[in-house]
Amino acid sequence: MQPIRKEPLNRGHDRAGFDCGDEALNHFIRHTARRQDERNIVRTMVFVNSNDPRCILAYYSTAPCEIHPPQEVRAWKNYPHPVPFLRMARLATNLSVRGQGVGELALLGAVEDAATIAQRLTAIGGLVVDAKDDRASAFYERYGFLPITEGGAQWYLPIQECVHYLG
Repeated sequence: MQPIRKEPLNRGHDRAGFDCGDEALNHFIRHTARRQDERNIVRTMVFVNSNDPRCILAYYSTAPCEIHPPQEVRAWKNYPHPVPFLRMARLATNLSVRGQGVGELALLGAVEDAATIAQRLTAIGGLVVDAKDDRASAFYERYGFLPITEGGAQWYLPIQECVHYLG
């Protein structure tokens, strides 16, 4: 596999050349991500080939959020307030590297960000994702994400699991 590194989205990245097969995700990285990053609304991290750092292989975007976690989770039982989380708002992999584990690297990058925030900056409950379809839900479930609501599209990874991934 090619040497891959994670870095913040910047002007030097070839956003127009990114294609994940989903027009909404392509539009976001091409036209919206940098503006939202500059306004401190969303942070977008990209994964690039170290030998060709302009080419975006995958990206994810995160933003803070609050959720009412499921009451069956012991840590939040009878806790009446929303809990702060990091939301991974988008995750996309370029078709050119689909099936090569780059999407997994991007997911683990967001997990790492959540763990870093919790260990160094402020308390959060974990990482929240919105699965766009059943295939995406199955992907998140394979990595230990739990449903926020029964049969819903929102999933979360408790902060203890995020920290565990860092080893």
